[in-house]
Amino acid sequence: MNSMNKEQTLEKVEAMIMNVKGVVGVAELNKEQCETVAQLEEMAMKNVFGGFGRGKNEGIKESISREVTMVLFTNVDFEIPRGINAMQLINKGEVVGMTLDPNKIDEFKKDKKYVVISDFFAIKRDAKINSATFASGDTYFLFNGIQIDHFSKIKEIKDHVLSFPSPPAFGFLRSQFKDRMDLSDPQLAGFLVGFNLS
Repeated sequence: MNSMNKEQTLEKVEAMIMNVKGVVGVAELNKEQCETVAQLEEMAMKNVFGGFGRGKNEGIKESISREVTMVLFTNVDFEIPRGINAMQLINKGEVVGMTLDPNKIDEFKKDKKYVVISDFFAIKRDAKINSATFASGDTYFLFNGIQIDHFSKIKEIKDHVLSFPSPPAFGFLRSQFKDRMDLSDPQLAGFLVGFNLS
C-alpha cells in the first residue's frame, strides 16, 4: 500500500472509530510515543494496585507491535463487552483469579472454590499467593488485549487488539494530545488499539 493510500485508509478508519459511541478522540501514535508507552508500562507493572502486586501488560505489547497503533479517548458511554477476561491473576503458570462477567457474580459467590473480592474479580480460594510469591515473580496480574465488535466490523483493518494502559501511560498519552482535542472530562478513559491494514 503506498503512503497516499495508507493515509486515506487511516483517515477513513479514524472517522469510523470516532463514530463509535463514547469515543471522544482518536490519534495515531508515532514510534517514539509507542516506545515511551512501553517504558512507562514496564515501570508501572512493577507496582500494580498500589503496591499489592506485579503485572504484565501483554495487551499493550500486542497493540504496539501492530502495523498501526492509535490511542482512543472515551467517555462513560463507551462500552466494553461484559465478561471478557481482560485481567487475570497468574500463580506458577495457573490462572487463579479472573475478571467476572457481572451477570455471573452470583454464581461465583455460591461457588465454594472462589472468593469474590470485588464486583468484577474473583480468586480461587486455595490460591497460594502472598507478597513473597509476587516478589519472586511466581505471581502476577496479566492484562490481556481484547477484540471488540466495533473494530471487527471495520473491513480496512485486521488483527486488532484493544488494550488498557496503566495510569502513568494514560497520563502521558493525555498530555501528548490535549492540545489537539478536548480531553478535559475528568471521567475520561484511554485505550490503545493496534491493528494491521487489510
